[in-house]
Amino acid sequence: MTKKIVISEKDNIGAVLENGKVSEFFVHKGDVLLGDVFLSQVDNILPSIDAAFVNVGLDRMGFIHNSDIQGKGNLKEKVKPKQKLIVQVVKEPTGHKGPRVTTALSLPGRFLVLLPEEKGVNVSKKITSQKERARLKSLVSLLKPVGVGIIVRTEAEGQKESEIQEDIEILLEKWNSIVNSADNTNPPALLYRDQDLLYRVIREACTDDVDEIIVDTSFSQHRASQLLQHWNMQNKIKVTLHKGSEPLLASTGIHKELANALNTKVTLPLGGYLFIQQTEALTVVDVNSGKFTSSASQAETILKTNLQAADEIARQLKLRNIGGMIVVDFIDMSSRMDKLAVLEHFELALQQDKAKPQIGQLSDLGLVELTRHRQGQSLAEVFTKKCDKCNGSGFLVEEFKLSASNTLGEMKAKMNKIKGPFNQGNSNNNQKPNKFNKNKKAPGRPKQEPVIEVLEKVLAPILEEPIYDAPAIEKAEVQGVIKEEKSNKKPSRRAKKSMKKEEAAKERVEIKPESVENKDNKEVEKSAPKRTTPKRGRKKTEVAKNEETA
Repeated sequence: MTKKIVISEKDNIGAVLENGKVSEFFVHKGDVLLGDVFLSQVDNILPSIDAAFVNVGLDRMGFIHNSDIQGKGNLKEKVKPKQKLIVQVVKEPTGHKGPRVTTALSLPGRFLVLLPEEKGVNVSKKITSQKERARLKSLVSLLKPVGVGIIVRTEAEGQKESEIQEDIEILLEKWNSIVNSADNTNPPALLYRDQDLLYRVIREACTDDVDEIIVDTSFSQHRASQLLQHWNMQNKIKVTLHKGSEPLLASTGIHKELANALNTKVTLPLGGYLFIQQTEALTVVDVNSGKFTSSASQAETILKTNLQAADEIARQLKLRNIGGMIVVDFIDMSSRMDKLAVLEHFELALQQDKAKPQIGQLSDLGLVELTRHRQGQSLAEVFTKKCDKCNGSGFLVEEFKLSASNTLGEMKAKMNKIKGPFNQGNSNNNQKPNKFNKNKKAPGRPKQEPVIEVLEKVLAPILEEPIYDAPAIEKAEVQGVIKEEKSNKKPSRRAKKSMKKEEAAKERVEIKPESVENKDNKEVEKSAPKRTTPKRGRKKTEVAKNEETA
């Protein structure tokens, strides 16, 4: 197996290639990185959740649980508001959550890990030789100062005393600089950030099986050679400087692997495929057989697809840096032997993962639950952002178009119940006249009434109440409908009396006295009270009065 390490300091991206495929990415981007040390200030204490929020100088507060605070007693006894705390990021911010921090600091080196708040010496379990474990433990116990703890890493196996001592001195210098900066700085402030990308990748990924390290700058080549010489690995690993017009990530094909790692669909060599969906709560992986149909039976096809999917899922989890709860939906298998074979194969594929995944049992429905320790942000969280239109949901909600009023909605509902040939007019009526159909009419079909008249006839018994607030009705028509309604209503007693008075007043206004030439008669007409007798009878009485006076 050929293993290479590609480090592009221009793009702040590193990758580990195994047999031409990328197995792990290292990305050095973001405001908060895993392992950063901050001088924080306690902002809020919440005994209900046994945790506190600290201000680390970001837009979101850092979360610290009571178990992550050194000391004895309850939460209020350990911390107080406005108190200064030196904390380290153990989980980078994800989604709307801020970073999770702890006061139990750990400073990693090449061979050792310094724990300033702990005591004692622990040796990695991967060092199996009891003699070597005893040698390293006794050596570190003599070299370390009192009051600090140290973890011996797997890479320390077989190293000399001088190299172990030098690594301890480098870690102690880092811790002393953090303490001095905290004494001379006001919170919140960044006190320490892990070394640059080159040092981090070589420290974490460079092992004895690595054949070559490819870098994109001459300064990176010089520093990588110095680090390998310091760790006695210069004779085993070749350091190469990339030369060419193309960027390093493009010439090695890593940019394509990075783009594929951000897709939800992953194709398998035999024709199957995976669907990987990341949510805030968990990650779901669905296995499908796809076009793979070359096996002799269905059971064999399902088994081969699941085995191949198990290898690819283990690679994708490490490649995409997916953490938290993960649910894998394998294709259903009827045979118990096949289920055990797939589960064992999956466990073997996950053994090489440093995040230590914990796998559960395979259920009857073909589901496997596992958890993976979060190591920084996932690849999707670093290189993607939420859509400003759908907010990451993937779909848009259409606006609800409601009816203008209740009466309009009732009319539409009643219209939907009506079934009639309203739009089925005579097809020959729409034809243009020509020499063939100039004077012809459709035989046997009566002339249909206009649609509006048909609607009026049909809707008259259905619509009991008139529609006042329909937007299509004009104001004048609405006023006419209201007047007709008022006229059809039965008047009350008071209304009848007022109507009678109005009619009598109108009749009085219509009766006018006739003009007489004599002034005396005019005076008589003015002084005489108004009468409702007809005009002819009034003339006779006036003539009789004049004769008697004469």
